[in-house]
Order: sequence, then C-alpha cells, then structure tokens
Amino acid sequence: MAWQPIESNGSESVNQEPYLKRDVVVETIDMCEGAHEHFTKNPNEFRKFVEEAEKPLYPGCHKHTKFSGLVKLYNLKARHGMTDNCFSNMLIEVGDLLPIGQELLSSMYKAKKTLNALGLKYEKIHTCYNNCILYRNKYNDLTTCPKCGLSRWKVTRKNVERKGVLAKVLWYFPSFPRFKRMFKSFETSKSLTWHDESIKKNGRLRHPADSPSWKMVDHMWPDFACEPRNLRLAISSDGIDPHSSLSNRYSCWPVILVTHNLPSELCMKRKFMILTLLISGPRQPGNDIDVQLEPLVEDLRTLWDGVKGVYDFFRQQSFTLKAVLLWTINDFPAYGNLSGCTTKGYYACPICGDKTYAERLEHENKMAFTTHRRFLSRYHPYRKLSEDFKL
Repeated sequence: MAWQPIESNGSESVNQEPYLKRDVVVETIDMCEGAHEHFTKNPNEFRKFVEEAEKPLYPGCHKHTKFSGLVKLYNLKARHGMTDNCFSNMLIEVGDLLPIGQELLSSMYKAKKTLNALGLKYEKIHTCYNNCILYRNKYNDLTTCPKCGLSRWKVTRKNVERKGVLAKVLWYFPSFPRFKRMFKSFETSKSLTWHDESIKKNGRLRHPADSPSWKMVDHMWPDFACEPRNLRLAISSDGIDPHSSLSNRYSCWPVILVTHNLPSELCMKRKFMILTLLISGPRQPGNDIDVQLEPLVEDLRTLWDGVKGVYDFFRQQSFTLKAVLLWTINDFPAYGNLSGCTTKGYYACPICGDKTYAERLEHENKMAFTTHRRFLSRYHPYRKLSEDFKL
C-alpha cells in the first residue's frame, strides 16, 4: 500500500484534516503494514486484506472504515470487560442498526481472526515448571530442564509425558511495535515531548521530570537527555487473581511498562500502559521472576542502544529512539521479588539491612519493628521516653 508523507512547511498545523481523522488514517496504514508480514507468502491475500480495510463501514460512510469501526468496538469490549458472547451479540445488534449493506463483522470469532492479522503479535515462550530457565536461545531444543531435570511437557498423574502440552508458558508481547505506533499518532507524538516543552519548572515536584532520578539521568548521559523524544520508563508488576476468587491454585503476574514522557494526566492512563509479559502458572514466580524477565531485559538493552527508523508523525521525520528505565512501581512483597531483597523477618527493611531493629511479639507470634525514635534529631524530647514507647 503506497503512502506519501504529508508535506509540511515547518508549522504546527501539518494538515488541514482534524487530528482524530488523521490518526485513524495513519493507524489504518500501520495496521496494513503489519498485515503485510502476515501475508508475505501470498501477495493476493494481502491485496484483498487492504481492499477490505478501505471499505466504508456502510454505503456513504466517510468517517469509519470496516476495520476502524471494528477496532473501536473491540476497544470498548476491552475497556468494560465484555465476555465474548456479549461482544458477539453486540456486533449483531449494532449491525442491525446500521444501513443496508453494512460491512461490520457478526461474531467474535471473525473479529479475532481479522485482528490477528494486524501485526499485534505475541510470543509463547516455554518455561521450566520450577522457573529455572526459559526454553529459548541455547535452551530452545531441550526437552528437559538442565537444572532441575523436569520435563518440558506436562506430566500426568501416572508419570506419562503429554507431548505437545507445555508444562508452563510465558506470554511475551514485544514493545518495539507499540512504541513506534505511539509516534505515528499526531497527538500522542506531540505529547511525548511535553516534559521538555510545556512543563513548568518552578522547583516543585509535579511530574517525574522534576524528580532527582530524572535529573540524574540528564546529568550522567547528556547525549540521551538532548533528545526529548527518548523515553523514560517504569516497570509495574504484581500478582493478581484473574478469576476473582481467593484460591491459591493459580497465579498471574502481568509486567507493565509505563511511559513518563507524557503529561501527568496521561502517563498512567490505561491507553498508554503497555503489557509486555504475562507470567502465569500454578505458583507465583517469587525470586525466580528474574528468569521470566529475560525477554524484557533484552528489549530494554536494545532500546538503550537505540532503535533506528522510528517515524515521528508530528515532526515529519525519522529518528533513533532510545529509552531508559527509571524505577519500578510495586508493593513491598513484589519489591522483594524484583530486587532480591529480604522484606520479611528480622531484617525486613531493605534500607537498614542487618541493622534493622525487630522483635517477635510473644503472644501474637508476629514481627514488630520498633525504636524508630532513633531516627529523630538528637535533642528531640521523644528520644528519652523509652518507657512510654514500649510494646
């Protein structure tokens, strides 16, 4: 599908079309480019795919195509947690409301089959049941774990291997294509440099750009800081129960990337939170989560070196995109898993370490962390009131 970039005279108004319509056009082109890889073996199928993408939603419709309408409805499904049956029924009802000759798909099965060809790919990585290794790279052809000796395949109660049924799977969603899509949207591409152009620098902490970590990166790597489009990322991860039950028979750990280049009201919106890994299984990964994070670490290293050929739609130019990881966002137990620090017992404080003052309560059989008065100033009146602060 041929496409020529929009000519610009250097002003902010690159085109007379509304921003929303322009983003829809670029996103449709981008989807078709992703589909081209899916149909490389049969060019006729790709040509047919593009023709389907350009069809209006119904005769005389100039605002939505068949695919843009489907994507909007699918986003509605994901936002409100619709079931597949509910979504299929909604497609049928919406199709009945549209004029005769409408092109909207009529079932969830057809919608999934269509969206799978848009380049929104994921990878299923085989994992050791005990989280020892990932069956990739040098371990790709192994059938048993070299560390614990367990089979790559699921084993029945009679100790029989079920070939083709994996013992454990890691779901990996590449982040590069989604970062590229962010810069192909006019409004999003403009917002990704908000921290450099529009933020008020008055010494107050209003945005991560005002934090010491952000300024430390600017000081240590000035080449990275001179390009405001380079991304500052955070990782958020925690265990959830997708089935809304209190059972411990299933664990699910999503790993999400958050982009802090965006304004404060956008950077934590669901639209801009990128799911990169989904760690699922009968048990939580614990301290072995670093094995599961291997694909994401490789992506972050590649982003630090730079990804060439990223097109900035707002500035109408290509550039080399880089990214740095600023921090993690998680609760205290997940912090212990990600960092490898002890977060329970006598040395639960990751700051104090072996100097943590803790004692076990005699009757409750729990740990208590006391004598915080030692952090007060030398002449504070509370420092001498030891009897009043006893448990």
